[in-house]
This record gives sequence, structure tokens and C-alpha cells, in this order.
Amino acid sequence: MKLLLSFLMFLFSSHLFASDSAYHYILPDSVTAISLIAEVNVKANGKKESFVGIQSKNIRLSLEADKKEREVSFGFPKNATVVITGINVAHEDDELEWEFNWKNNTTYKLLIASAADSAENFILYSGYIYLPEESKWKLIGTCRINGEGFNIKEPAAVYSTGKKNWIDASVTNVWVQRLAGSWKLLSNENSTIRPLVNPLPNIDSVQQYQADRSKIEQAITSGKADPMQMIEGVYYKIIDPGTGKSFSVADSITAKYQLRIFGTNEVISGSETESYTFALKSLIKAWQLAVPLIKTGGKIRLVIPSGLAYSIRTRAPKIPPNSILEFDVEVLDAKPAG
Repeated sequence: MKLLLSFLMFLFSSHLFASDSAYHYILPDSVTAISLIAEVNVKANGKKESFVGIQSKNIRLSLEADKKEREVSFGFPKNATVVITGINVAHEDDELEWEFNWKNNTTYKLLIASAADSAENFILYSGYIYLPEESKWKLIGTCRINGEGFNIKEPAAVYSTGKKNWIDASVTNVWVQRLAGSWKLLSNENSTIRPLVNPLPNIDSVQQYQADRSKIEQAITSGKADPMQMIEGVYYKIIDPGTGKSFSVADSITAKYQLRIFGTNEVISGSETESYTFALKSLIKAWQLAVPLIKTGGKIRLVIPSGLAYSIRTRAPKIPPNSILEFDVEVLDAKPAG
């Protein structure tokens, strides 16, 4: 049986096909997968629209060609809601399209990442492509689907075929990422080199930072946000400087905090009443930069452009890629870490 499966996978990897189809990989019931990644290389394609890519149930990420036009497509069901589109990505009906002249005989990585909220019964799916010439990722976009599962399902390689739609392509090094963060190889390369997708350096970081700053500055100018100061790109307002002891990034702090997406009122993490203890150097850099500007007993508000927070990563269901974060932090105590 294993020999037959290996033979079928070899056929899929490097041959032309007779009809549009998919190769489904076996995902053990014990594996809760949150990401699907693969390497895709197109050797040649037909004269009409053709594609090759990866799929999780009804989410598809693919390289597409139609005559001389080429693009990356991120498809989703009609009941999905688009949450984020990458820079210069177009939204057409039930897919996002990025015009990109991908090259034959070049290996690209395609990544579908997810983050689910079981309490509110929804899931986010994001599509990415890794560009080898730039050594950076590109976010195609993120969609939200309500009431449909909480992880990657039915992982598959998909491809078009037919007399004029054939494509000669390989889909290799197919991995899924478990909920705990480890990776499992689904294809038959016997590779021990795990995917490296964190922290997702991306080609749009400069443009996105400019867009984030513009949004923050407009909110301040219009009175929707308080005037703020800045430290190394992080906006902050000292609400109460505190009268206790000073501390540094090398210390551990006990604090109350509330996290919101900038411009919204929903608290998505933290509490007005519950306190938490952190080693400050283990937190995102914005906290390390700005929180030591106050003393214990003090309060500070941070507004963090996405590139200094979680960037294009699909970090959590209520923190989509390219989210500007707003923290209210009250430091109760500090002491040397460890």
C-alpha cells in the first residue's frame, strides 16, 4: 500500500494531467492543523487558464496563468467575508488576485494559515506566497468564515488539466503545522528541514508602515485619538507617570492591560481587574520601548503600527494580519527578572 501511495505521489509531482483534479494528502485524526505549506514549481502550461496550488477544503491558493497574464489567486467560498487584502491585491467575487509575473522553473512557497475562535464559531484563513528572489513573503489576503470548522481540513494539491488548460508542475514538501507549533510532513520527500515562516519578513512592510502611520495621524488630527508622542515608531501617551520605582527592560513587571484593535472599542485581551506578570524582554518590542517610560503605579497607552506588532502573521482570530494594536497598560510592580 505504501509503495502504491508513493508511486501515485510521484506521478502527481512531475506529469501532465488529463482533467482538473486534486491530490488529497492523508491527515491523521490526531493532528489539529492550523497551517498548510508547500513548494510549487511550474515547468510549462497550456494556452488557456491553468493553475496549480494548495487547498484546505474550500480554500484555495494557487499560481494561475491565462495566456500572457499571470497572478496569485486566493479563493474562498461565497459566504466568506474579506477581512484584509494585501497591498495591490484586487478583490474579484470569491477570490483575491495579485498580478505577479511568476516564472517557470522557479520554486515558490504557498502558505495557507488559519486562526479560529471556537467561542464565537468563526475562523480566519490567510493566503501567502514566498518570493525567492526577494527572500520575503507577500500577504494575498485574509477571509473570515462563520460556523465552519476550526482548523485546516482535507489538505490537497490542486491543478488544472485538459487539452488547452494542462499544466506541468510539481507540488512538493507539503507540510502542515500543528496547533502547538510543530510541523508534520505530508508528502513523500522524507525531508527533515522544517518550514521557516516566522516572523514572515514581507515585501510590503514599508508601504504598510506608511499606511499605518497615516491612519494613526488622521485619527489624532480628527480628535478620534489623543495626541501622542513617539519612540522608535511606537506611539504612546503617558496617562499617569507613576510615583513608584523605575524599572528597565531587564525586569519583570506585574501589570493590568487591555488590548484593542486601534479604532475599535472591543477588548480582545486583558482585563481592567486581572493582573499579569511578564518578563518585559519576552514581550513585543513596543512594550520594551515604551512601558519603561513610566514608574510603578503609572499608566500608559501604546498605539503600535502593525509592523512593530504581529505584521502579516495570522496570529489570533481577533488579530488579523496588518492590525494596528492599542494597549492600555497599568504597571503595578516591578522586580528583577528570574
